[in-house]
Formats: sequence, C-alpha cells, structure tokens
Amino acid sequence: MERIYTILSLLKTKKQLSIEEICKRLYCSPATARRDIAKLTEMGTAMKIRGGVLLIEGTNFDYSANYRNSVCVREKEYICEIAADFIRPGMSLFLDSSSTAMRICPILSRIGSVTVLTNGMDTALLLNECDTVETYVTGGRLKKGTHTVLGEASDSLAGFRADLALIFCRGIDDDGAYDADIEQKTVKRQMMRNAKKTVLLCDSSKFGSVFFHKLTDFSDLEAVITDRKPPDSFLESVARTGCEVLYG
Repeated sequence: MERIYTILSLLKTKKQLSIEEICKRLYCSPATARRDIAKLTEMGTAMKIRGGVLLIEGTNFDYSANYRNSVCVREKEYICEIAADFIRPGMSLFLDSSSTAMRICPILSRIGSVTVLTNGMDTALLLNECDTVETYVTGGRLKKGTHTVLGEASDSLAGFRADLALIFCRGIDDDGAYDADIEQKTVKRQMMRNAKKTVLLCDSSKFGSVFFHKLTDFSDLEAVITDRKPPDSFLESVARTGCEVLYG
C-alpha cells in the first residue's frame, strides 16, 4: 500500500500522472503501475485515463470507505483516546459512519455498559463483537462503496435521544466544519439535534479544507478534538464561541 499512497501524494500535487511518470518515480514496471492505477480506481480516489491516471477531487466528492479506512490511522486512534474522557459507563451515544468512528469501538468496549446508535455498517459490526455495548443501526439506504446508511437514516433518528454525539467532518477552517455529501450532513445534523452534547473529531489533515456543505458552526459544539495544535487563527475563532479545542 505504500506505493499506492506515494502515487496519491503525487496526484494531489500534479492532479494527473502518466504510466511512464509513475514508473520513473517509483522504479516499477508498466504492469505494476497499471495494477496500482486499478487499485486507486477501486478505492474511488482516482480515475483511469488513456496512458495514466487522474485525481478525483471537488468540494462535493466523497472518498470510498476503503480509502478512508486506510489513511491517518494513528492520528484517528489518538483522537479517539482523547474523546474517551467524554464517555462514561451507562451513556448513550450517536456515532456517524466515518472511519474515525471505527477507531473508538475498542475504547467503548473498554469503558463498558454503553448504548450506541450508528449509521455506519463497519462500526456496527465491530460494536456487535463487544459484549458490553448495545448496538442500534439506523434504517435507510446503504450507499454503495461507503458502507454507510443514508436516506431515511435521518428519519429513523427522530425517536432516539443520546447523551453524546461524536461526529466527524471532511474539512474544517476558521468558520466551521464541512461535509462533501448532503445526506451525510443531514444525518449528522439530526444526531446533533437529538444529543445533549456534540463533540467533533477531526484529524489535522482536514484543516484548511472547505467542502460544499457546511456541517456546523463551533457554537453548536462542546469540543473539537484533533491530533496536533491547529493554526492560531483557528484557535482564536473557536475561543470566541465557547467551544473547547483539545489536541496532542
């Protein structure tokens, strides 16, 4: 996978690469380069073009579950350890379908006696293995490639109330947090409305990225948790809202 991420890093700079460029940069054969391009296409991060590969990007583009689950793993695990301070035995939680939500499952198992409602199939399956966690899944439509239940998922949340919503975003800047998918945003907003408190978990790679859909202002959040110190302008902006920022 290291070679795949190297190609993706190059694409984020150049947007488009030829098979010849990949071979020169990575010292690999054309056949290997084509296999890597096929993998990137399968992950939903790039598109195969004649003689090369093109980065898929845009403010309303959502990456595949396979890709999201494979990046910034250590950062996500670190963020979830900080988030554990907000969780106590006996609490009820909303978790969205993000890859970061999956990293908190072992922590919830350790805390014990927690009830969780999620629209993430991967998260639900992991929690189902935890004897001390009672797991509920929203109804709705399973979106292909994302392992996420959407559509009617927001409606099925109406009959539930939680102590805490742990939500995640695609991008964040001094003005708030953003998502790339309107249905994702709708489900997360419903979770926020039906929870006593909301904590946003966001790894540092998301800072400075703006997507099409505004998810939330900081005034609606109890805290923002990330893995390293954010820019000073961000800290100043959040401080004015009363929201707490926690980082490594």
